[in-house]
Amino acid sequence: MGSRFTIRAEDAAYARQIVRSTLRGAPNDAVETAALLTSELVTNAMVIANADPQLFLDTRAGHIYVEVRDADTTFDQCRREWTPSGWGLDMINALATSWGNESRGDCDAIWFDLRF
Repeated sequence: MGSRFTIRAEDAAYARQIVRSTLRGAPNDAVETAALLTSELVTNAMVIANADPQLFLDTRAGHIYVEVRDADTTFDQCRREWTPSGWGLDMINALATSWGNESRGDCDAIWFDLRF
């Protein structure tokens, strides 16, 4: 069963803290990679959606699943105008085992899975 947290716009560092405390006992390199990627997803959600995102964490044997959701339904309209301004998704693509994004009607979600 996963855990859910609401991240306030002022503190992406809080998301990293949640990841580190939730994943105690997992290999340190996997925890730090998950914290880095989570911070990137949370920051993107705050900047692009201008909303307090929700963070979902799930750990199972040998992998970490992280999902960030925002309730801003205007994201799909803005996506056409948005151009990348950094290396965040390239970093997620390089470090995560898999990742993706989807619109769910009431929210947008982006996720990654990290195997260790």
